[in-house]
Amino acid sequence: MLLCLFSILFVIEGITRLFFKIKNIKIDVYKNFSFERLPKITIPDPVLGYRLIPNVSRNAFASDFQVIYEINSIGLREKEIENTDKFKIIFLGDSMTFGEGLPCGSRFSDLIEKEIKNVYTINAGVPGYGIHQMYLWLKYRGMDLKPDLVICSIIPVDLDRSIYDKIENSPHLLIAKQETKYSQSRIHCPANFLKNISEYLSAKSYFYSVARVNAEIALMSFHLQERSKKVWDEIKQKGDGGRYKITTDEQRKIVKEEFSKIFLNFKDMCDRMRVKFLVVNISTKLLPGLGGFLAEHNIEYLDLSGQLSKITKITFEIDPHYNARGNRAIADLLREYILDRYQDEIASLHNRRKI
Repeated sequence: MLLCLFSILFVIEGITRLFFKIKNIKIDVYKNFSFERLPKITIPDPVLGYRLIPNVSRNAFASDFQVIYEINSIGLREKEIENTDKFKIIFLGDSMTFGEGLPCGSRFSDLIEKEIKNVYTINAGVPGYGIHQMYLWLKYRGMDLKPDLVICSIIPVDLDRSIYDKIENSPHLLIAKQETKYSQSRIHCPANFLKNISEYLSAKSYFYSVARVNAEIALMSFHLQERSKKVWDEIKQKGDGGRYKITTDEQRKIVKEEFSKIFLNFKDMCDRMRVKFLVVNISTKLLPGLGGFLAEHNIEYLDLSGQLSKITKITFEIDPHYNARGNRAIADLLREYILDRYQDEIASLHNRRKI
């Protein structure tokens, strides 16, 4: 009977591994399965505060979505970057640009590349980034990729994040892991011996890793909405990351002073490198004072808030990030603007580079 049992398990293990190979799924996701909305995909960085870990594949787990984030060799949630004669666009941004909750291919940057001929997009969105980190990333990393256009896709909190060091004694907002009583595994082995077996099987067996994760998902499924509501209620009450909130006129004044300096630095750097620069408000809310400042300094600005606010059901049910419908709406509006503003340049640049 034991021999028969081991033979069956051996066959199941082989079938599981074959399935993973055919589907090109990485078992590392299951062996390091995260039950958090935002998994461990960042490491400290002396300049940026933190950045995405290169060459990792991690899952995100929430009531609204289950998705895998794959980070490439230069620390972007993007394909491996290639040399190309196409018009290259870098999208800077936070988790909205990163595409929290969405698979690659459904984000607005991905749709732009698919739908505009001779355009190559690079998504440099990082969850929690403010405009100061977007600027520093572009300065020290992004310009090496030789973009033709840089699009800074922002929401209101991205401006606020630039002054968090003036609210608390920390140079950057670091992503705080949301700890809940459901965040850890709820399957516990009663003895060290069984625990050791479980750890060994998790490391060696594809089938056991998948079965264990799915069992834990089943146990957690009843509590996911409760957890998600708790996380987002806390953020609404206490501010970004559950810790920061711009509340006073003095703080708002400092925000304006800071974003003014940062956008002027953006313009200066892009002008020197002969790279076009576009700021896009991808929020449904207006950004008071920003449009006037950018116009005064001849910085190109596209405000999508008015159009996006009229479209329904563009965010997840509980999580306020844009869902696939929301990214589709942003892509449609951006595509129309890019074609109107840059179509001739895209075509002529592609032809020159081919020659």
